Amino acid sequence: MLDGLRQNAGSWVIKILFGIIILAFVFAYGSGTLGGKGGGVLAYVGETPLMITDFQSRLRREVEAVRSEMPGLSGEDMTRMRIKDRVLANMINSTLIRRQALALGLDVSDSELQKRIISYQVFRGQDGRFDTGIYRAVLRGSNMTPADFELGLRQDIMAEKLQKYLDLTVSVEDAEVRDFFMYGGEKVAIDYLLFAWDDFADQIQPSDEEVEKYYADNQDRFRRPARATLQYLQFTPRALSAPQLVSAEDIRAYYDAHQDEFLRPEQVRARHILLKLDADAPEKEVQEVRAKLLRLKARLSKGTTFEALATKNSEGPSKATGGDLGWFSRGMMVGPFEETAFALAPGEVSEPVRTKFGWHLIKLEEHRVEGIKSLAEAESDIRPSLAEDMAAGAMSDKLDQAIGQIIVGDTLAKIAEDLGLPLESTDSMTKEMLVQRLGSDAESIQLLFDLETGKASETPVAIEGGYLLVAKSKFVESTVAPLDEIKGAIVQTLKREGALKLAQEKADAVLAKLADPAKAEAALGQYKGKLATSKPFARRGLVPELGMNPELVEAAFAATQGQWLDKSHSVGNGYVLARLVERVAPADGLWERQKEMLRVQIQQAKTNEMFMAYLSGLRDKFEVKVVEPRLLED
Repeated sequence: MLDGLRQNAGSWVIKILFGIIILAFVFAYGSGTLGGKGGGVLAYVGETPLMITDFQSRLRREVEAVRSEMPGLSGEDMTRMRIKDRVLANMINSTLIRRQALALGLDVSDSELQKRIISYQVFRGQDGRFDTGIYRAVLRGSNMTPADFELGLRQDIMAEKLQKYLDLTVSVEDAEVRDFFMYGGEKVAIDYLLFAWDDFADQIQPSDEEVEKYYADNQDRFRRPARATLQYLQFTPRALSAPQLVSAEDIRAYYDAHQDEFLRPEQVRARHILLKLDADAPEKEVQEVRAKLLRLKARLSKGTTFEALATKNSEGPSKATGGDLGWFSRGMMVGPFEETAFALAPGEVSEPVRTKFGWHLIKLEEHRVEGIKSLAEAESDIRPSLAEDMAAGAMSDKLDQAIGQIIVGDTLAKIAEDLGLPLESTDSMTKEMLVQRLGSDAESIQLLFDLETGKASETPVAIEGGYLLVAKSKFVESTVAPLDEIKGAIVQTLKREGALKLAQEKADAVLAKLADPAKAEAALGQYKGKLATSKPFARRGLVPELGMNPELVEAAFAATQGQWLDKSHSVGNGYVLARLVERVAPADGLWERQKEMLRVQIQQAKTNEMFMAYLSGLRDKFEVKVVEPRLLED
């Protein structure tokens, strides 16, 4: 059956399960907002508008998410992923889901939304409870406001309800699960010959004429982009907030009315020394490591501090902080460690404790009983939150006042003084740098670049959580770097390009000999010293010794064992010839641990495909009209 999967790797189940169409709709990177204020209309779904500002904020988040997951992606790779089209499709599907769910009475209550939010571990503090400050900080780190996140989450819950209403249940056969386990867990190893470009670099000596021609033919590559220096005022609840104006009475009132937010479970603060040990280590090794830990403990009675011992000897990540684990509550540590830590008295050091990580020596620093945070402890969270809430109510009025002053000719400096706001300024930056600095979109930055120097824009620039008012204070036109300045770089580029061509020619010549039975043995003997074997690798596109190369990986998995691949493959530093030498099936022990998880994944993938088909049917009922197609161009 595994052979059948190899031959039919394009089948729907493989494509679904390897991410080609999994969750290509509302669940991707958060739902964002639909039908929000400002920014103009990008498209209509029936009569429902999809706003440009919503599209731009979703696009920023998705691009950031993709780059964080795959930082090595080039601009061409990003273009091939058609991220803009995917974002628009998600917005359309979100609109259809909301329309259909509301028509069926499948709304989401505030209590349902709140319950889902507080269920997320990422929003919890060290005490294991939902923390408003952490909630806001996590969203800010993802360039989202609470309003955006909560609207998007509400739509996600609505989509889940719609799926359940439609009863898109599917069955998954045991054979499907086993086949996917074998397919996804299989690894291969290759023999390879690398023909590195730098082995041929000395054969390439670019002439002055070649350098000058390359310079003339590639002017855009050497163009220094235009740069602008911008001044700006921020109109966001955070920027406008004045925590010092929040009264002690307001803080006390909030604290008294929201006691459940400040509940704190029993906690301890401890240090530990970890000596790592495999869970299945032989008994002799187990006892040797335990004895070593006891010898370390004995040194405590001779004046050495626990912190010093941990810094020098611990093998855990807390080594750098003298073994300090900070505060933790029950349920946050592995069982034996937790039971010992909570049973110790402050200042007491445990006997060696065995966990799946190895042997631990634990010192209890402090023990805090269950209770409610004091007002003094909670104030640092309450004050900025109340200040932002107060500022949000006044934000529109202040923004309107500022725009009015710009219209009558006031400078940003004058407006900043009148409103009591800091006037901020960027360095001299390119458009791309300003997109990152200001958190805006490329189209808005282009409009700012087009401003007359010294002028402020009367149109506010949308950012997460609010707006900016911006003036262009300085501008430097785009120029081409002079040849003398970049001649060395051009020479190196031409040497590398020429050497890569020679490396490929040599690789192809050797491959022709390896493919000829009469010449193969002699050819391989000539390069025997260069023949290397990779570590086994999976289907994710990465060969550990050669780097990311999906084409090479795909060819290796499709190859016949012992046979050279039918072409040379480009890698980062040259070209390689490769042959399959080993297939490694996943360990049987993994099957029992993973099969139910895989069954759930397959079932969800099939359900998602059915849901996508349902959404496709809904789309046929409503006209989708894009009114700003230029925003979808790459």
